[in-house]
Amino acid sequence: MVPTAIRPSPKQSEDWFAIAKQLADGDRLAFLKINRLVSAFLRRLRAYDFEHEWDDLRQEVVMAIVDAVRQGRLRDTDAILGYARAVTRNKFADRLKRRMRYHENETISWTEIADRHLKLFANPGIDDELRQELWGAVSNLPTKQQRILVGLYREGKTYQQASDDLEIPLGTLKRELRNALILLRRRFSEAEAIV
Repeated sequence: MVPTAIRPSPKQSEDWFAIAKQLADGDRLAFLKINRLVSAFLRRLRAYDFEHEWDDLRQEVVMAIVDAVRQGRLRDTDAILGYARAVTRNKFADRLKRRMRYHENETISWTEIADRHLKLFANPGIDDELRQELWGAVSNLPTKQQRILVGLYREGKTYQQASDDLEIPLGTLKRELRNALILLRRRFSEAEAIV
């Protein structure tokens, strides 16, 4: 396999306008070449978490290219390449946004967090002393992480609400939440080891 850095660009190796016209006429080989092109764009986007959806993504892009060629909106190789790249990126971004929207309004109850992340709280009935100890440990976390945990688990906000209130991107909020839970898990795992 040729390393990415020295692999010829799609522009150098093919007449993509001619291939797109052949694709619009139903040529199977043209379909395979366009599929290969779209796969290259998906690899450049590092869309590996969506590999199980690549067939659907490629098909959507191919249909968009066929429609654009039939309508006469694409007239040369550069236009085909730019259009294929943009449509691939946009279709991938749409799927990514849908996946994020699916999770953004979820909150996890404090008990569920304890059950899931801290073995010390595996019992469904966390007593008040343990809850106070846990919130005491939260007060030793960095301020941003404290504010996230308070917003989510004391105030009952969704991820999106907490993100908006703290004026940080949703991805940053989730990363900071994960880091906070790791620190809490370590702290309580060490406490269990001492007991």
